[in-house]
Amino acid sequence: MHSTTEYQQAEAKLKLLRALFDNSSDAIEVLDPITLRFLDINATGCRALGYTREELLSMSIYDIIDTAYSAAPQKVLAQLRESGHALFETIHCRKDGSTFPVEVNTVSVELDRPYLLAITRDITERKALETAQQDVARRLQRITDFSVLLSSANEAIAQMENEADLLRTLCELAVHHAHLRLAWIGQPDSDGWFQMLAAAGPVGYLAGIRISASAELPEGQGPAGLSWRDQKLVYNASFTKNPRMKPWAQRAEAFGISANAALPIFRGGKRWAVLAMGHGEDNIFDADLQKILTDLAKDVGYGLDRLDILRREREANAFNEVLLNTQSSGIGVIRFPERIFERVNARMLEMLGASSPEDLLGHPMRRFYLDEETYDRVGAANQKVLSEGHGMLRDVPYRRLDGEVIYVDLSVQRLDGTDGVQRIFGTFVDVTERHRLVDDLARQSFSDMLTGLPNRRALDAEISKALARTARQERLLAVGFLDIDDFKPVNDTYGHDAGDDLLKEMARRLQGAVRRTDTVARLGGDEFVLLLEGLRDMDELDQVLARLQTASAQPFNIKGEMVSIQASLGLTIYPFDDADADLLLRHADQAMYAAKTRPGREGGSWVQLYHPDIGNVSMGDEILRRDFLRALASGAVTLRYQPLVAMATGRVAGLEALTRWNREGQEISPERFLAALGVRERQALGRFVLQTGLRQLTQWREMGLDLFLSVNVTSEELDSPGFADSIFGILAAYPGIPLESLVLEVLEIGEILEQGVALEHLRRLRGAGVKIALDDVGTAYASLLRLKNLPIDEIKIDQGFIRELSNKPQDLIFVESLVSLGLAMGVLITVEGVETEAHIALLREMKINYLQGYAIARPLEAEAVADFVRTFVLGAGDADTPMLALYQHLGWVRAAEESAMNHGIYAYTELAACPITTWLHAHAAELSEVEALLVEHETVHALGREILQIRQSGTREELHHLLSQLHRHSHRFKESLGQAVQGMRADAAATALPPSSNE
Repeated sequence: MHSTTEYQQAEAKLKLLRALFDNSSDAIEVLDPITLRFLDINATGCRALGYTREELLSMSIYDIIDTAYSAAPQKVLAQLRESGHALFETIHCRKDGSTFPVEVNTVSVELDRPYLLAITRDITERKALETAQQDVARRLQRITDFSVLLSSANEAIAQMENEADLLRTLCELAVHHAHLRLAWIGQPDSDGWFQMLAAAGPVGYLAGIRISASAELPEGQGPAGLSWRDQKLVYNASFTKNPRMKPWAQRAEAFGISANAALPIFRGGKRWAVLAMGHGEDNIFDADLQKILTDLAKDVGYGLDRLDILRREREANAFNEVLLNTQSSGIGVIRFPERIFERVNARMLEMLGASSPEDLLGHPMRRFYLDEETYDRVGAANQKVLSEGHGMLRDVPYRRLDGEVIYVDLSVQRLDGTDGVQRIFGTFVDVTERHRLVDDLARQSFSDMLTGLPNRRALDAEISKALARTARQERLLAVGFLDIDDFKPVNDTYGHDAGDDLLKEMARRLQGAVRRTDTVARLGGDEFVLLLEGLRDMDELDQVLARLQTASAQPFNIKGEMVSIQASLGLTIYPFDDADADLLLRHADQAMYAAKTRPGREGGSWVQLYHPDIGNVSMGDEILRRDFLRALASGAVTLRYQPLVAMATGRVAGLEALTRWNREGQEISPERFLAALGVRERQALGRFVLQTGLRQLTQWREMGLDLFLSVNVTSEELDSPGFADSIFGILAAYPGIPLESLVLEVLEIGEILEQGVALEHLRRLRGAGVKIALDDVGTAYASLLRLKNLPIDEIKIDQGFIRELSNKPQDLIFVESLVSLGLAMGVLITVEGVETEAHIALLREMKINYLQGYAIARPLEAEAVADFVRTFVLGAGDADTPMLALYQHLGWVRAAEESAMNHGIYAYTELAACPITTWLHAHAAELSEVEALLVEHETVHALGREILQIRQSGTREELHHLLSQLHRHSHRFKESLGQAVQGMRADAAATALPPSSNE
């Protein structure tokens, strides 16, 4: 039997346990292990469940467990049977129906019978914390995923160069990295309906979908439409909870999309498209994701802008490539110091005869130059370009790969790169045709245009060589001056054409009579010079003279009549006449005049040998020089003034002072005495002309006539040390005359180019305002290439080029070439020898500044100038000429040629509208073979029309072939026209003249 103390102790323990049971912060439940009914529960458990103790003691554990966990008790019982202990989480239901999570720690207890003791703890706060932690983890993961998306997108943007590929890749990256269900990029069409540019994910969602940018339509209320209109990020937290998303809710549910967002993509600063994305969870697009998405949209825009820049660069590069390869000029980039081509265009390949760039690139430039001198000259110019930045070279010879030589104008500029390599950019213009034309014209400058014989310039060069050879060989040189007697009556009787034919036939006969080592030259008019070289003795000279007499004595066929012509020959023999070249010619001239005046012309009397006592019929001796100085002093030398008319106004703008010598009752022009004058006489004449002309100009200016005065200057004057000072001194005496009103016409420019003193005079005078004109341009055409080195303001085209145009319109190309070169030099252009109304009409079409010639006025006495200047107005001229029609015709021919060379556009002239067509039909009755001319003319127009038709689509080879044909037929037409015009003029002259007999 227990003691009272033990009982009391037991009772105290029970009370303690009860107190612990009732006051525990956790719910403590005692359950029947079989029925799981409550046998006891503490107050904490009652409060947690909202029941009284009595109510719970009538309930089982099944009454408070959430139905979702109804199977849990059996599992717990099984675990308890195995281990006697179970720890698990479940959901309890309160009396009011609410639920809360609990953690239950259950143990089996054996007392008087088996019990289950369950300690239950409310874990609502813990679960909320765990949920929050999970939300944070998921959010951080989403941020990480979207950050990876942003990084991957930027990498793609930086690397990709194709727009479609970039947009598709961005959508795929969004689905892959951000675990989006769907990503797409769309753009509204003209009706406002979005069209998809790229998509990734379940793209079936987009099949047939209607999304609008319009605020008026339900389909425009979603994020895509709002984002497009508001130009900002728009997101939808839930398809099911947002009534705006009704048009797409069912479709979204079918494809597992719960939320979506859209943001605008800007391109070039303007909205361009919308990036839209869908996610499988609601409320997914928080503030952090919105910021990342905004950055993504900006980066996509930057990427598109980059693509646009790359595209423009590619287009620019392609354009530049096309531009380079369609240039009519060669283009080359040359690397230094190696001097190799780094880049060339198609035209450069063509110019150098290369079939591919590999034929040129990387190869030394030396192979393309004719010689070491040219290579060094271009190299020195290139070094100057590398230091100064730019430069030019003209007429540089290059050797093509096939060995052919071409001539090139080279314009080069330094290329300043960032790699430290020295390069120049060169433009190569093929001027081979110009070079050949210049050579032809240069040859013509040494040739007489009518006969083809050497002219005075060529004679001057040849006689010096002949003298040197004669002295070296110790032989004789006969210098002869031959003149046709009574040549003027032939011109007057039969016409100028007949006179020209006589001169050409005489030239042919003289050439045939002399030896191969001899020279026959024509000075002008009917005067010829003979250089008979290498003569051993006078007998050999007699043999040559006999052949010359036989040749010249044969009758000439003039207009169908056989006419006998006599000639006079003056000879001087070097070294018996030990004079210089100029004096030898003057002595031969004196002898020729003596031959003309000798009584009896039979046998050898047509020839006169020079001797000191030959007489003074010639105007080339010392007596003439003394007479001339006396004439200057006595007033026998006077001035005439020939007007120069400004084409722009049609009025007289200036006057050229021309010398006349009144000697023995005749007025003699300078060409008959100037060559005989010495340096002293020429300088005196120059001072006289300038002083007299300025004095007269002062009077005209006082009369209100604003004119300039043009005065000829000889090389002797220019070569004198004080020439410029003397001009300034004379001008100082006439302060009322502006310096720019004086024009100095420079003669014999070829020699001046070699004289530093003369050039310095010209520079000083021009620098002060005096105008400098180059006279007789065309007779010394080779020197025209060096005009850029001369201080000149004006060129005067020699009258010989103009006078023959009426009979030879095909020679118009030479005049036009001289005008074009003058225009390119930027100087004024005056044309001399304007003798007909036809000349005036033609020159009106050209860019001529001044006209001078008999069609305007012959040289005037000073007293007649004022009235003439006040009343003269230039007329329109005679437009009914082949010259003008041919010039207008050639205008569009040149345009067609330019079109063929450069693939340009030109205004084609229809055949019927061409002035040549009108002229040919108007003069058909007067022209021989006019039908052939019309056919050839039509062929030229047909070729021009064909060039026009294929210039856009045709190949360079086709155009060049057409150009070659155009050249050939155009040249043939011009030659045929010239021959027809000559025939027409001859027939007209024959009809106008009365019959004549040969006496």
